[in-house]
Amino acid sequence: MALQLLPLPSMPQDFEQFLKDVFGEPMSRLTQYSSEQMQRMQNKLQEFAREAVRDEMTKLHQEIAELRARVTVLEEDRVKAAADQV
Repeated sequence: MALQLLPLPSMPQDFEQFLKDVFGEPMSRLTQYSSEQMQRMQNKLQEFAREAVRDEMTKLHQEIAELRARVTVLEEDRVKAAADQV
C-alpha cells in the first residue's frame, strides 16, 4: 500500500481555504490580527519592564539615601572621636 501525498502547489491554497472556513476570515486578516496581538504583547512587556526598572530605581534611591545618612553619622562619630583625643 503506497502513501499518496497531495501535490505541494495545492496545499497552501487548501490551507488558506481551511483557515477561512474555520475562522471566517481570509489569511491576510488572520496574519494582521496576529501582528496586532504581537504588538499588544510587546507593549505590555515593555510596560512591565518599565515598571520593574522604576521599582528597582526607587529601591536603589532609598538605599543610597540610607547609606548617605549612615556615612554622615560615621563622619560625625569620627569628628567627635578626634575631638575627644585632643
